[in-house]
Amino acid sequence: MRYVVIPLVVIMTGMFFFGGRHGEALPIEHKAQPVISKEALSVITPEKIDALDLTIDWDLQQYIGEIARRNKVSFASIVVMDAHSGDVLALYGMDNAQEDCSRCLGAYLGASLFKVVTAAAAIDSGGMSPESKFTYNGKAHTLYKYQLSPKKDRWTQEITLARAFAQSNNVVFAKIGTMQLGETPILLTAMRMGFWQSPLEGIECSPSTLFIPETEFNVAELASGFNRRTRISPVHAAQMITAVVNDGAMVRPRIVHGDSVETQPAMGKDTARQLRAMMNQTIKRGTVSKTFWNSRYDRVLKNVQLGAKSGTIDGSEPEGRRNWFLGYAEHETSGEAITIACLIIREDYYWIEADALSKKIIRHYFSKPVTVADNS
Repeated sequence: MRYVVIPLVVIMTGMFFFGGRHGEALPIEHKAQPVISKEALSVITPEKIDALDLTIDWDLQQYIGEIARRNKVSFASIVVMDAHSGDVLALYGMDNAQEDCSRCLGAYLGASLFKVVTAAAAIDSGGMSPESKFTYNGKAHTLYKYQLSPKKDRWTQEITLARAFAQSNNVVFAKIGTMQLGETPILLTAMRMGFWQSPLEGIECSPSTLFIPETEFNVAELASGFNRRTRISPVHAAQMITAVVNDGAMVRPRIVHGDSVETQPAMGKDTARQLRAMMNQTIKRGTVSKTFWNSRYDRVLKNVQLGAKSGTIDGSEPEGRRNWFLGYAEHETSGEAITIACLIIREDYYWIEADALSKKIIRHYFSKPVTVADNS
């Protein structure tokens, strides 16, 4: 089936978002001039935090830099947000093994992070649940046209949505996109979750974008994240997961003290609850479980609820494998919560991956004394 025109409902609600040729999407144009330039944030120091009144937690920012250098990371883009206030607590970047925090303001191949959007659409619009069952043939991490067939044989495997999410099953998410949702709910969910919008106000920050499907297989590529056109900003990635923590209300990131705290509905409350549980399964039984297996025994992490989505894809400029970790962490006693988006571009030889680096960051953050509100 050939997608000749974009469905009318998407045109009516998203005509200002979409454009370009060959199925590409153009970001929204914002007329406001940036108050803080990218260059001003390339190197963040305590003096700059004070001068610009930034929300950056210098202890956390400094720790991330130390860990990145110690593990010889060549390229990284790491954003940590307060899940409730939207405060950007860390904005750390490296390029060619040199600190360049402005890298966090770009957008990069998003890979399987987009499965968060598809999962939200599947639950919100498709009436599915984590227990919904699907079938697939072949390897879970490939995507070929023959795998989109509904045909079943003795090699067909069955899997729940929660497990497909935790294991980042490309085929199941591709079939959800092509056989059950179609492009419209996915695109509308992406819009509600902040795609095509600059996540930071007053700062030049690239929006997350994705391509508009032209063929049925394009829908499969979009829904699974298995494509080289969908690009996600680390700032926006961390923002998206605030909706999972806040019962569907997505918090706008802010990097300057005094800016208002703004929220927008991104998904239903029940959808957020189910997506949160699915992200927790990624920690317990999914793609990052080997890294987090001992969290329940850790002095700090045993008191923190965790959820994640990983993503991996090869790319160029710079050459290497994009290795993503996207997650939330919420303290069971204080309710304090953060979201984290961590992108590392791995070379042939590497010392650490995004999930292991993120685990260290989360543990460091929650190692500080917990303050519990006195309600007496």
